[in-house]
Amino acid sequence: MPDFVMVVVGCGGGPTEDDLSAGLNKVPSTDTLSNAMERGGLRALWGSKPVRSGLGALTRMIGNDPKLFNDDDVQCSKTLLSSPAAGLSERATEVYSGIRSFIITHGHLDHVMSLVVAAGSQGGPTKYIYGLERTIQTMEMLFNGHIWPKLAARVGELAPTFFYRYLPVAPAEKYLQVAPNISVRAFPISHGSNDQSADGTYESSAWFLRNDQSAHEFLFFGDVEPDSISLHPRTRAVWKHAARKIRRKQLHTIFLECSWRNGRKDKELYGHLSPPHVLDEMRNLATEVVLAAREQPPPPSRFSFLWNLLGYGTPQPEVTLTSRELQGALQGVRLVVIHCKTTSETLPDGKSIADIISGEIRELVKGSGLGLEVMAAKQGMTIGHVFCINCISQLRKIACPTCNWVPIIPQPNNLACVTRLYPERGEDEATRLKQDNKKLQAAVKSLELSVKSVEENLRDKVKECEKLKSDLKKLKGEQTRSARTT
Repeated sequence: MPDFVMVVVGCGGGPTEDDLSAGLNKVPSTDTLSNAMERGGLRALWGSKPVRSGLGALTRMIGNDPKLFNDDDVQCSKTLLSSPAAGLSERATEVYSGIRSFIITHGHLDHVMSLVVAAGSQGGPTKYIYGLERTIQTMEMLFNGHIWPKLAARVGELAPTFFYRYLPVAPAEKYLQVAPNISVRAFPISHGSNDQSADGTYESSAWFLRNDQSAHEFLFFGDVEPDSISLHPRTRAVWKHAARKIRRKQLHTIFLECSWRNGRKDKELYGHLSPPHVLDEMRNLATEVVLAAREQPPPPSRFSFLWNLLGYGTPQPEVTLTSRELQGALQGVRLVVIHCKTTSETLPDGKSIADIISGEIRELVKGSGLGLEVMAAKQGMTIGHVFCINCISQLRKIACPTCNWVPIIPQPNNLACVTRLYPERGEDEATRLKQDNKKLQAAVKSLELSVKSVEENLRDKVKECEKLKSDLKKLKGEQTRSARTT
């Protein structure tokens, strides 16, 4: 059973408005919609919430796959409807109404307009808008009674129950629960220049979403520019946090934007990434993963003063590692490419701009040897299920329904290994996992022995100290008796 099922509601970056980056997080369950609305079965619409990547996109997706939400949350068969279109619309409305939370990466119109237009018109539980303080302030400008009616208020303000509720999230603080068993942590990132901000950059955000029961997470980026050209580089902090999660096998999937193709000039990125810059960022992540592996494990609290005295607790400066040191550092991590911008250029038959850009990234990553899996997000795709690497079709059965390729070791939270495409990968992956497990067990055993040895040495020292105290006491007694005798 997957920890998350992430439905890609939209994956594009414009300028067309019917497929912009947005996603729906639902937790597998046997609940019907009425129970899900109480227990949070439809947890959050994350990332972007654009114009038609809302009800319109949901309606189209359910039309393409009527069982998309039936397994978990929505079973809309209460009445016989007069037309198929009406049935799809009602079902999409039920899905939308069951959403509890909206996680907004930044306040640009192409990311929030559908949320604004739908305000006050949907039923279901109270809906909360989570974002960094600057994002919430931007939303307040939209719901100001002039651009759009005031249909949202901060938590604590007096307002009708159908209002959205703002909940600002402090950057990089501890995880905040946004729904039952789902917690988030936000990091600020830079999205191009902005003359009106204090630091000269426009603030976007990256979000870690965690299943609290399993501790597994995924990472979703809003629009972001390369650290290498940013006036205020902030993405490295995200990678530092992600690296520890990757080392613990808690983070397997990263959604990252790449708006432009190869060859785009830096001055024309406008706060977005291109494939070479994606590779640079993946190298930064790989570097942090390698450095995290070199970190010494924290000592028991009673020995922490010794640990700090030896310098292990001192933060280390950023370093650059060689390509050889980074080999395979991102093995088991999946990069899902989103926010690819459509241009006027003619594309090969059957290829989308997302296919082209993700292919360019895949070639660069392959040459780097990082071991990273790269795939393009597709509208209607469910991340958290098994996919065929060959054609990115969802594997509801053992064989791929599109190309009949068979996966080996299908794992709900990882991209499937496909026998005919990568015949050796399944065995290699299983062997690597066993080796990692043995290494981990050996490291734990070694640490336990070290702790036991230190504790025994301390006990011996305590006994020796007690003996010395006793001997000293005896000597002082003899000295006193000798002085009285003389």
